[in-house]
Amino acid sequence: MKRLIMAALAVTVGISAAFAGGLTAKAALPSDRYINNQSHLKKIKADLAWTKVTGNDNITIAVLDTGVDYSHPDLKGNVLPGVNLVQPGKPAQDDSANGHGTAVAGVLAARGNNGIGVSGVLWNARIMPIKVLDKYGETDVELLAKGINAAIDRGAKIILMSVSSLSYSKTLTAAIQRAEASGVVVVAASGNEANRVAYPAAYPTVIAVGAVKENLKPLYDSNSGPELNLVAPGFNIYTTKPKGKYGMFSGTSAAAPQVAGAAALVLARNPNMTPLDVRQLLYQTAADLGERGWDRQTGYGLLDVNRAVSEKLSMDFHEPNNTRNQAKAFPIESQLRAKLSESDKTDWYYMDIPYDGKVTLVATVTSTNTTALAATFFPENREASTHYIGNGDTLTVPVKAGRMYIRMERSFGVKGFTYLLTSRFTINPDKYERNNTMDTARPLVGNQISVIGNFHEEGDEDWFSYYVREYGRLNVTVTADTKRIDLNMKIGKEGQAFEEFDKGDRNDPTERAQKEVSPGKYYIRLTEYWRNQVNGEYKLDVSYTPIRKDTNEPNDTYRQASPLANGTLMTGTLPTHTDQDWFQFTVDSESYVSIRAPFVPVSTGMRLELYGSDTLNYSLFATNDVAQLSDLGKEVLGMKLKPGKYYIRLTTTLPFKYDSYRLTLTKQPLIAGYRDISTHWARNEIARLSTKGVVKGFDDSTFKPDQSVTRGQFATMLIQSMRAKGMNIVTYTGRNPFKDLSKNHWAYGNLLTAHQLGIISGYPNSTMLPDQSITRAEMALMVARANNLVLYNRSRSSFTDVPTSHWASPAIEALTAKKWISGYGRTFKPQGRATRAEVVVLLAKAYSL
Repeated sequence: MKRLIMAALAVTVGISAAFAGGLTAKAALPSDRYINNQSHLKKIKADLAWTKVTGNDNITIAVLDTGVDYSHPDLKGNVLPGVNLVQPGKPAQDDSANGHGTAVAGVLAARGNNGIGVSGVLWNARIMPIKVLDKYGETDVELLAKGINAAIDRGAKIILMSVSSLSYSKTLTAAIQRAEASGVVVVAASGNEANRVAYPAAYPTVIAVGAVKENLKPLYDSNSGPELNLVAPGFNIYTTKPKGKYGMFSGTSAAAPQVAGAAALVLARNPNMTPLDVRQLLYQTAADLGERGWDRQTGYGLLDVNRAVSEKLSMDFHEPNNTRNQAKAFPIESQLRAKLSESDKTDWYYMDIPYDGKVTLVATVTSTNTTALAATFFPENREASTHYIGNGDTLTVPVKAGRMYIRMERSFGVKGFTYLLTSRFTINPDKYERNNTMDTARPLVGNQISVIGNFHEEGDEDWFSYYVREYGRLNVTVTADTKRIDLNMKIGKEGQAFEEFDKGDRNDPTERAQKEVSPGKYYIRLTEYWRNQVNGEYKLDVSYTPIRKDTNEPNDTYRQASPLANGTLMTGTLPTHTDQDWFQFTVDSESYVSIRAPFVPVSTGMRLELYGSDTLNYSLFATNDVAQLSDLGKEVLGMKLKPGKYYIRLTTTLPFKYDSYRLTLTKQPLIAGYRDISTHWARNEIARLSTKGVVKGFDDSTFKPDQSVTRGQFATMLIQSMRAKGMNIVTYTGRNPFKDLSKNHWAYGNLLTAHQLGIISGYPNSTMLPDQSITRAEMALMVARANNLVLYNRSRSSFTDVPTSHWASPAIEALTAKKWISGYGRTFKPQGRATRAEVVVLLAKAYSL
């Protein structure tokens, strides 16, 4: 995974120069030219706050970013000389391609009400750029921590960081703790990885800011979780760009400076507030979004600058929460301040616990009584437990995954007090611990194994072993449920060097390995790259596939060819480019032979060749598309073969040895050249009329006897039967009266001839419909017409479904009387489709063929 801190910037939309001509601000204040492009300012109620306070030039606000464009006319008056930690000694000039730091500074404190450009949340300010990000928007934790310390040393009272790192760092932790101890308000973007809140925003004393869209729904990429505190608009925020330009940018980078600006306005109104006070006031006054109260997606809600600069700080804004039903959220990895008194003796909270583990609370209590606060914990599926807490105490309780309720009570006799609780969660060791060394590696058994583990402590290593009994392939995949885990994997055979796998990135943190393995013991070592303790789980999937044994080997020459029986499934492998698999089969009588490959392990490159015993120097058939034809479910080979011995050779350009191809051979004896009539009831008639040239089959050696007959096919078979009988039938060459019968139609001449003879009729709309199927009734009538039979209405019908009034009844009765046609017992099914076999049998009887 990429181990750099990144600018917390989403995909930027419309980073262009200012709109041509600009837009005139509707409001009298401020007078900035593009104020109407800055809809985010109204959403956070900055416009209303400006009636009370417009800036703060009494404190220094450090912006740790890519630097700032000092020459921008909308930033000049608000930017101090900065510090360049990327290239010490040079100005903190913004050299990034997208002007990240300049954009952030503009959202925070573009000079307001100056008649040009845009307005920041602060109209006037003292912004100190500290360049910690290079021109690509990247840095490392050591340099970011150095930037925080530089800001503290230079007297900053607010530190803004629109940057994110998914990995915990001790150096960064120490810098954040120093900022809190020094009375510095720290604001940071939550990050844009669509994952857990990133560092430094994830620290409890940092205001973690997520981003929302115009409709106040969270941006998809905006990180969320128990550490999230506030949200602000973060989509297409119009702001300053380098070289005096303006444009849009998006992401939590755009949201965080709005909160930093609000913090500065709060301090302008209340200069003696502590960082804790500022944080609590911003949370207290946020406009609730999403679920009622705090939630993982929007924190305490949307920043409301006007309320923040107008309302008084409450020492317990969670009220009312005196009963379990009124319990308020106490997110893990956060801070919570509240108050208890004689009139308010109980506070209820709930924590959503992600895994089994333990929760640690560090308490600050404004009471000298060492047992002033009684905390009772109600974990899911566990008995409640009560603990007494005094000032400075640290309490750790075991917890189960799920919702845990907490009741805080004032101890009897203790006067009113406030309490501050800082929570921390630690996941329990996974069930495979302790497996921190090769000697304690947990054995994995089976061909498909899944393991859920974690890194529950700093420096945790998880070792697993796998014994391989045969040559094969080992596939190992490990992925985490949080991007805070930067996975590192090593795999090696006992007594040999290990291979490292560390190619995941923030978009796909999964590590994958595929190794050819030989008999022996293999070890898998998993670690978090930075050796951090992380509250999250990984899933390790191990699959072993032995080399597939080819039971037909050796069959590398035609002399070693394996027999291929009719209708059986043959399997095999082609493990090298040079391997050849030969098979043989015998054809006893002229047959249609088809070969299919129901499965081929590769998608291309497999070749099949067919040889005769007397043609081994050249192939009778060859194709390189075995795999493609297999995927389509088609025949690989289909052709007529004479009696004899034949050979098949298989090769591939893409070897495979862990799975087998499947091959089937089907031999169908040919009757009159057809492979599908050997057991058919009309076999003799089809064969006889085919020999006489009256009927023909299809190119694939089928007759399709049960397929319905089209008008064109029927006319052709009928004319051919009449000619075979010796009748002088001259093909019609006159005018074509049918608009849908083209001269190019294969049955054109026979249809017009049958029409001229009065055998077949067209339709009233001058169409012939040559490819339409005929019914059994139509078949009977046309054969009767062709044979000039006398047709008249009978007094009784031979079939229950053909009344004497039926238009085809005379023809059906005439053919039935001659025993040329029959029904199905007492029914005839006149509207049923006539089949090719039925027509052949009828014509054979009608013309004595």
